Amino acid sequence: MPGLNANAQAFEAAVAPWERQVYFTCLRIMGNRQDAEDCAQEAMLKAYQAFSGFRGESKVSTWLYTIAARCCMDALRRRREMVSLDNLREVGWEAESDEPSPYLQLEQAERRRLLGEAIARLPAEHRLVLTLCDLQGMSYEEAARALDCALGTVKSRLSRARAGLKQLLTADGELFHDNMRPMDEGRESK
Repeated sequence: MPGLNANAQAFEAAVAPWERQVYFTCLRIMGNRQDAEDCAQEAMLKAYQAFSGFRGESKVSTWLYTIAARCCMDALRRRREMVSLDNLREVGWEAESDEPSPYLQLEQAERRRLLGEAIARLPAEHRLVLTLCDLQGMSYEEAARALDCALGTVKSRLSRARAGLKQLLTADGELFHDNMRPMDEGRESK
């Protein structure tokens, strides 16, 4: 990194491992690639501008997710519209290295697609807390700090988000029902 000052080098070293996750966090919250790219770029710019004031009181990832979440919420407030479900269909996934059967690959892809659509149908505040806690692995406390709200608010929103997600997934999807045999619908029982 010749030509970069020490602050820029320190920022690059601290943030580089998290750039992809910040983008995917923005993608889950915003629901489409263009808005996610814009929010992720804005978050990285804001993080760079604020990096000299980062005191290390939280993990770098928590600090970045906080900035990204706030950028997304600002963008959603400006947009004041629902996120399109069609845009989530563009997001693909890669099969695990253990190579499941083609049937299971298709089933997994369909579940992911339906899950993405269901998450996009949740209210923005529920989608945000679900993304931070369940998809990014933040603790409730970290999410509360990131969202600048009370711990109880995070817990109640997450509970409502999970309940809403379960209702959406089990309402009309045979791939998500309470008594299903996970990942195994194609096998005969004996």
